[in-house]
Amino acid sequence: MEEEKNRQEAAAEEQAIQSKVEESGSMENAVKDAPKEEDKKEEKGGKKPMSKGKKIANGIILGVQIAFVVIAIVICLVVMLNPQQGDKVSPIGLKLLPVLSGSMDGDKKDSFPKGALVFAVNPKNHGENLKVGDIVTFTMFEENSGQQILVTHRIVEIVTIEEGLYKYRTQGDANPLPDESLKLPGDILAVYAFHINGLGAALSWIRSGYNFIYVIIIPLGLLLIYNIYLVAQIVVESKMKKAKAAAADAAKQAALASIDEEEIKRKAIEEYLKSQGITPNAEGGAPSEEKGEEKKE
Repeated sequence: MEEEKNRQEAAAEEQAIQSKVEESGSMENAVKDAPKEEDKKEEKGGKKPMSKGKKIANGIILGVQIAFVVIAIVICLVVMLNPQQGDKVSPIGLKLLPVLSGSMDGDKKDSFPKGALVFAVNPKNHGENLKVGDIVTFTMFEENSGQQILVTHRIVEIVTIEEGLYKYRTQGDANPLPDESLKLPGDILAVYAFHINGLGAALSWIRSGYNFIYVIIIPLGLLLIYNIYLVAQIVVESKMKKAKAAAADAAKQAALASIDEEEIKRKAIEEYLKSQGITPNAEGGAPSEEKGEEKKE
């Protein structure tokens, strides 16, 4: 009677062990399948196409950024290539001159109106060997402001003063009379290359007062902040992905460690039962005693 009771208890214990092993196996399969499910989600998310609205928004943002950068570069070039001192030209030999009056608004091919932007270059041979028809930049004293200002007019005559010495007579295409003073070759600061209508007025407005700050500095600052935000967002998302992957890996390792612990317990019980002469049933049934013991009974 006592032996039968012991057999029933052993069978119940073995059944409980078998259930634990099956449960551990299910947990292990779940852990193994978890990364696959995440991979499927990631693959599904990666194949999701970008919406048309988002593409348009990204294109607009990119276009605005490029426009601001181009405008900033142009304005900075104007500042560098057009020094405040009227008697100086930029070191690289190019000068951008916003046209502030209509004195050159004539009917010739290279005449230009008020508001145009003139591109001028350094004169060759220190202003010598220029010819009639060339458009040149020089300084002229303005009585109203009491300052030397830059003037861009056309050479209409070469006046010989004496042998080997000559001066240029200049006149605006829209002016009825030539300029009062003659110009020596050394007085020529720049020679006209080409012009763009309308651009000079816009650049003059930007350079006046605080317009440069409102139109260039502030937008560029906002653009810089926006790009810093985008970079920070990318960094944070990358760190979050790494953290999620590390957490998933830690959970998997913990689950596998739990499974290994259950396996060790199961093997320990099996060894104990074998040492007691009881053979565990592999199918989860009641354990049976050794054949030798059965025959002895």
